[in-house]
Amino acid sequence: STSHGSGLHSSSPPRTAHRYAHAKPCFAWEEKRSLGITTPEELEKRIRGFKRLAQEARLCIGDCAESIERNDFDEELLSARIAVNAAGMAYSELLEELALTDEGVGVLNEVRKSYASVVESLRQELQNIAKSNDEEK
Repeated sequence: STSHGSGLHSSSPPRTAHRYAHAKPCFAWEEKRSLGITTPEELEKRIRGFKRLAQEARLCIGDCAESIERNDFDEELLSARIAVNAAGMAYSELLEELALTDEGVGVLNEVRKSYASVVESLRQELQNIAKSNDEEK
């Protein structure tokens, strides 16, 4: 098949024109529902994906904090919100996917204990920056 045409024969997900498409979780709903996490390798892959999104969110939050007194703050804030939401969604989907299999249920609480604070701290940092910007005005 060629790269021309409607893309119906492509196995990759449809691309969006959205600027922040890179912040989307790495796996689709249908894929998640049918697979579940059944091996330690799959678990590690999902955790690495979540950590990558969390790191990206942290970088976006840093950019946002640096832009508080600049004209591009609203754009940086939006970018950070999207990145934080993507990390939160990846975390939620990881937990949901673990719950789909017996193997996953065994490590679900361990994963939750290890990474819930990461998601919460990202949300809190973002909220603090938004609040401090409001106080600057």
